[in-house]
Amino acid sequence: MKITDIRTLVVGAPTPGTGKLSNRNYLFVLVDTDEGITGLGEATLEGHDSSVRGVLEDLRALVIGQDPLRINDLTLRLRRQKFWTGGVVKGSAIAGIELALWDIAGKHAGMPVHALLGGAVRDRVRVYANGWSGGSTDPSEVADRALAAQDHGYRAFKFSVAVTGWPLRDLELVRQVVTIGEAIRDAVGPEAPLMFDGHGRYDPDLAIQLAEAMSDLGLLFFEEPVQPHRVNDMRRVARVASMPLAAGERLSSKEEVLPYLQQDALAVVQPDLAHCHGLSEARDIAALADSFGAWAAPHAPMSPLVTVASLHLDALLPNFLIQERLFLNDWRDEIITEPLKVEDGFLPVPTGPGWGVELDLELCAAHPEMTIEMPQLFRADGSVADW
Repeated sequence: MKITDIRTLVVGAPTPGTGKLSNRNYLFVLVDTDEGITGLGEATLEGHDSSVRGVLEDLRALVIGQDPLRINDLTLRLRRQKFWTGGVVKGSAIAGIELALWDIAGKHAGMPVHALLGGAVRDRVRVYANGWSGGSTDPSEVADRALAAQDHGYRAFKFSVAVTGWPLRDLELVRQVVTIGEAIRDAVGPEAPLMFDGHGRYDPDLAIQLAEAMSDLGLLFFEEPVQPHRVNDMRRVARVASMPLAAGERLSSKEEVLPYLQQDALAVVQPDLAHCHGLSEARDIAALADSFGAWAAPHAPMSPLVTVASLHLDALLPNFLIQERLFLNDWRDEIITEPLKVEDGFLPVPTGPGWGVELDLELCAAHPEMTIEMPQLFRADGSVADW
């Protein structure tokens, strides 16, 4: 079997954002073979569609005509046979191809991908809802939306508050975050796992204040309290925070994750299969975390396809914690032929060949590529804030 083509399919996916629609495109990668098997991957990188497609075009000559079942060999070619090797844009492009290769391998063998890798250690996967708040900052509205997600089977919830703050000390921001967190906690009950995503918006001092103020919420973890790649800042927060810290969506290799684990700065790693060079690297990151006694909670706020791929990884991991699932309750749930349905906080481990799903190409065609207008955040003085 030989690879005959690499194609991209871009699907426009308007997503409720900070009070308005925040445009996003899903970037799917389709790898064709001369035996008629097409593998599906995803390389969505918010706001960088053209960049990722450009890298895919640069990489395609390395794999056309090659055996798609030699996944390790092809991944090494993609990572090593170009002088410039790093960065999340290239990591996402490689991920799209690598994920498609695993889908081909599973379809060729007539087995789910997780079975090719030794088989599942669990029958279902615990998930949490993300995106469900629609960017609202009104506590009562957020509480109602949490209850709506709960009605759709979710039992764990992650929230974020996309507002700007001042460095070092911002009591109003802390009050706003805690008020929203308390409203969610009151709505979903004392036992529901609750997580807060800081999106790297805070400096260490403000992150520590937030961690202290949120201590009574019983958070499962505090995600990205500070900017990624600032290991010392993360370690400083981890030393005093009452809840575990999580990060990893913007760390695209095990080499980038390692110093966080060595310095005891993370309790939870969050590899994103669409960013970190694919399934194999995500599994390596999780194994690395396991050797340090840390947990893995794969990041996946993109299309249902990458969520399904993540479920195959989750099925394998001895140190799996919980899986992210974008919940917007709209058309995108139907973009795969076997829509995901959460039941009592869990998703089943896929059982079909490859990923076990296909794309609904008619639905994809009904949602063409969109012009991206990423939201921007500014402080009250007009200075640029971290998104």
